[in-house]
Amino acid sequence: MILAGGLGLLLKPPDSFARLVIDLSDPETGPHADNLISNEDSFPRVGPDLARVAPPGSVYLGVGPDQNLTYIANTRPQFAFILDHRRRNLLVHLLHKALMTLAPDRVAYLSLLTARDPTRPLTPNSSAAEIVAAFGLAALDRARLVKAIADVAATLRPLGVVADSEWADLATIQSKLAGPGLEARFLALKMYPTFGQLILATSRANTPAHFLADESLYRVVRDLERVDRVIPLVGDLAGPTALPRLGDYLRRSRLNLGVIYVSDVESFLFQSGKFAAYVANLARLPWAEGAVIVRTSTREIVSRERVRGDSSTTIIRPVARFIDEARAGRITSRDKLFK
Repeated sequence: MILAGGLGLLLKPPDSFARLVIDLSDPETGPHADNLISNEDSFPRVGPDLARVAPPGSVYLGVGPDQNLTYIANTRPQFAFILDHRRRNLLVHLLHKALMTLAPDRVAYLSLLTARDPTRPLTPNSSAAEIVAAFGLAALDRARLVKAIADVAATLRPLGVVADSEWADLATIQSKLAGPGLEARFLALKMYPTFGQLILATSRANTPAHFLADESLYRVVRDLERVDRVIPLVGDLAGPTALPRLGDYLRRSRLNLGVIYVSDVESFLFQSGKFAAYVANLARLPWAEGAVIVRTSTREIVSRERVRGDSSTTIIRPVARFIDEARAGRITSRDKLFK
């Protein structure tokens, strides 16, 4: 048995799921926050646009919690890496991995995640509205939650990624998501959209876009999770190790990034003086032709791409153009990221 990082983790053979998580991750640097669900009501708006422009056969890289699953469903990458400076985000994604391993369809997934049975019959063709209505009225089943926590632990334990000291936190994460069910919100604050509202959010063309709004989208993510191709990592987009190591791995594997989703992280990188380091990291990564960057503003901004009623704005831009403009010094403020 080989131990890593003092966590007592059993490492797997080279390029296994656990090996990649450990080798490509940094120690945690972020706060231990309850960012268990997205606060961006605009993220589903660009789903079909991403499906159209994502370079086929490329790799996805994103940050944050569940919105990545919708982007993965729409981009259909070979691999997906989800990077966050909080290790708790890694645990959130391990939870989704376990639930999808156990759940063959959306209804089973939501039953496990929320520890509830739907109040009416649902089929693979059920709409997002039908699913949200059926689970939104259901009551939490605490016995079901206890069993689901045990089933998730049994599914994840053989992977050798979760440390002994983290199982209690993983169970807490599962309970915090299951308790409110489809009423779960970012940081449990009412100013943010509920999980149910996010599932119902549509594209700008008013078509279903969330990965739980369509059975085929769910299957894309589940298929990747089951073959260990959605890989959560701990790291900083502007840090000196995680992204360079990921770039080295992708080059060795002859893989290119096609989509990077950065949420509103760039705003914080401007504030902390790390924007230049972030751009330098992006410039060193292997990019597919036509690669795009997806970014969100959670502040009020003036943009033709903002959807009326949304509290955030999500846009898609070419990566190459962004890197060139940033390195030339033409992006000098957060607002210029959305031009």
